[in-house]
Amino acid sequence: MSVVPPPAGTPAPQASAPVESLFLGGLADPYPLYAELRETGDGVHWSDVLGAYVVTRYADVRRIGADPKLFSSDVFHDAAPSMHDPSDPEHLRFLDAASRLFMFADPPVHTRIRSTFRHVFTAQAVQRWRPLVERVTAELIDRYPRGEEFDIMPGFAADVPVAVIAAILGVPDEMRPRFRDWSYAYASTFDPVVQGPRRDRAIATSLELFDYLGELVAARRAEPRDDLISTLVQTETIDGDTLGDIELLAQLALLLVAGNETTTTLIGAGLTLLFDHPEVRGRIETDMSLLPAAIEEMLRIDPPLHLVIRKTTADVEIGDRTLPAGTMLFPSPAAANRDPRRFDAPDTFLVPREDNKHLAFYHGVHFCVGAPLARLEGQVVFESILRSFPDARPGTVPAVRRTTNSVARGWESRPVIL
Repeated sequence: MSVVPPPAGTPAPQASAPVESLFLGGLADPYPLYAELRETGDGVHWSDVLGAYVVTRYADVRRIGADPKLFSSDVFHDAAPSMHDPSDPEHLRFLDAASRLFMFADPPVHTRIRSTFRHVFTAQAVQRWRPLVERVTAELIDRYPRGEEFDIMPGFAADVPVAVIAAILGVPDEMRPRFRDWSYAYASTFDPVVQGPRRDRAIATSLELFDYLGELVAARRAEPRDDLISTLVQTETIDGDTLGDIELLAQLALLLVAGNETTTTLIGAGLTLLFDHPEVRGRIETDMSLLPAAIEEMLRIDPPLHLVIRKTTADVEIGDRTLPAGTMLFPSPAAANRDPRRFDAPDTFLVPREDNKHLAFYHGVHFCVGAPLARLEGQVVFESILRSFPDARPGTVPAVRRTTNSVARGWESRPVIL
């Protein structure tokens, strides 16, 4: 993995203690440190742990997403997902599939792969799945006791997106628990702090997911059904071909991980925000037309994705410094989404918030392809909870934010009483 350290003449790294504490584990609330980094110096800080600069201001983070020629996504072999033992054949097999993700590709490769999904995840197209999302949500929430405290994160919040994507893909219901385990393991391989035995376990479990998806892709090629995999194996790219088996299973694995992480985190963050802001919650319960705006504000103020990775392809000015080609960058949508240069009262949960162009799904050609589905799931879940459980409240045990994943810092636990 190549690393370009701070070039000669670059000002000394600023706020080094806060930037490293973000990635060394144990940090429950990263937002005060994001604010400190964003407001210190030029908001761009070198991290020895990452071997990269962390970029925290909205304008810089958005600019990086908007220019794929200057800020390349072709960073798989420079980043955590490629870390492996070259003597382990299973690690090599993992790399063969994981390296094909379109999130780690630039145009035209990225354009070709993403075009396979161009018709299935539009805002209009995902509405056909609303009855499915409503059915799954009702089925899963009905399993939990009324008036008794339970943790909504490991069950309901994690189960809803798994059940939805499994049904969309055409996966049997009995495979849902495995999908949840597989999703968590594969997500762990993207985290630069997951190393050693933890990484070995994550790769081994991810290979189980790849193998299962590979079997489904082969089966749907032989005998198509009415499901998403059957649609995708037959969909031509803009180049007039179809994705190969390994190419397709890699994108399906990413769809599972990204979709699950986004919706699970949105449920935990959204409930916490509604509990902490009863006046906003009351207005939404009175006027459900506010719910879409509320979900956008949830995504802004506590997004699922905290870090993105890019690499400069030429000398470029970021903040007050010039960085050479090959410099690794970690733009932070979570830090950018609370930048006071872009948002008034950025730490306030404001519904509705005018001009809420947050970066929770990032920006540019790599804007999250599954964003319409995540928004749909959020709307269905929160409407169901608010209508069915008007007395829902936080549990007596404090909620706990995840501290073992620096890329996705959702809630580890969120005790509730329905």
